[in-house]
Amino acid sequence: MTLPPEPVENDTPRDGEGRLAVVLGLGRFGGGRAAARYLATHGYRVRVVDKAPAESLVESVAALADLDVDLRLGTGDDPAALEATLDDAALLIVNPAIPPSHPLLAAATARGLEVDQEIGLFLADYPGRVVLVTGTNGKSSTATLLHRALHTAGVDTLLGGNIGHSLLDDTSRWMDRDQVAVVEISSFQLERLDPARHPVDGAVFTPVTRDHLDRHGTLASYHAAKSRAAAAARRFVVHQADDPIASGFSTSAPLRLRHAPLDQHGPEDLAAWGDPVGWQWLAGAPQPTFHRSALRVQGDFQAANARAALLAAVHGFDADPARAALGLVTTAPLPYRLQQLGSLGALRVFDNGVSTAVESTVSALRGLPGPVHWVGGGKSKEGPEALPAQAAELAPYLATAHLFGAVAEDLAAALRRLDLEVTVDERLEDACARAATAAGHGRRTATLLFSPAFASFDQWPNFRARAEAFRGWFRQRLGEHRG
Repeated sequence: MTLPPEPVENDTPRDGEGRLAVVLGLGRFGGGRAAARYLATHGYRVRVVDKAPAESLVESVAALADLDVDLRLGTGDDPAALEATLDDAALLIVNPAIPPSHPLLAAATARGLEVDQEIGLFLADYPGRVVLVTGTNGKSSTATLLHRALHTAGVDTLLGGNIGHSLLDDTSRWMDRDQVAVVEISSFQLERLDPARHPVDGAVFTPVTRDHLDRHGTLASYHAAKSRAAAAARRFVVHQADDPIASGFSTSAPLRLRHAPLDQHGPEDLAAWGDPVGWQWLAGAPQPTFHRSALRVQGDFQAANARAALLAAVHGFDADPARAALGLVTTAPLPYRLQQLGSLGALRVFDNGVSTAVESTVSALRGLPGPVHWVGGGKSKEGPEALPAQAAELAPYLATAHLFGAVAEDLAAALRRLDLEVTVDERLEDACARAATAAGHGRRTATLLFSPAFASFDQWPNFRARAEAFRGWFRQRLGEHRG
């Protein structure tokens, strides 16, 4: 069953008519400044509020230099000073990183202000079709695979959202009702999404497990945030058939597409390139699938992501199956997502630096050739009480573990109780060196996996900075090896 291509209707683009909009959280990654620019170019007076000083937001401030924007930076956390920034405001746009407990949110509610977010501005004004991509891990890869599948099948497509690109920056590329925007969306963004105000055409879920309990408080609250994507979907929802959480999400969408568990591989006898797509039957309906060996992305979890993308492309947007599958099998791995950087002799080196949760590291480990020497660490999101269970998840896949950062000592103790060889270092680079030593400096076949499994905020501003530190170590080591 495929659905007709008509998109969900959204409101006409806004006109600020000189009203004041406050953007809370300029940030360093584009969402705050994209919202400020969009509002300023649509008739609003704009005030930007951030507790960080201007010198730590240089790039974001420079991006707004051509606009008449009231920048109130370095405000700190004083409630009275913050509330004064709402004077005369009609709209408050909140950065996803701002917690629900922030005093300015309560003040805005008390004043009866409209409160929204950057992704809400896009969803309200965009004229085409929208599919949300979310889940615990694999969101960016799945969104990229779906974008590539649609594009290769000839569908005019945009890609943005939590993947690191604001679609508000793409207004010159916004087209008509036939265009599709693939939007990666996080639980932080979803908890502020009103499905009634911002309906979308479809939602694609990677497996929903556990993450960000430091933000959401409970696992139930985290799952409730994710469920808003299904509630917003009006035409289709895609998820893994054996995902108990996503399976329970309520939706008014008439088409629910479940792709088979990974132990149901489908037509593996297809020629990898001559005929990359075939059909399998699940729940009485044919579903497109492909030869897994044709994929450039690695790991069972990436094969599942590709299946979800293919279902959404073919059944959600009526894309040609063979052309969509060709898009999937030609998609390269994204940086920091189980990407093989190269080899140091016989030592294969993989970067899965995007991982800030144990579950995503375990997913990566399942698909790697052993023995695996793991480099991980950072700041725990759940506290020391969770570490024994997390160690038990990791240990069966590891030859050795080499830990760094705030969690290192406590996690090392839990892994040693499982008779695993463990080293502890403060610096990531030292942990990497220890892993290479344990692997025999590349003299014997082995795998070095950098997949932190914990948050980066103990030593780095974000996961990318931490992953780049690992890549810097690898480049230096590669030069030494070749020399």
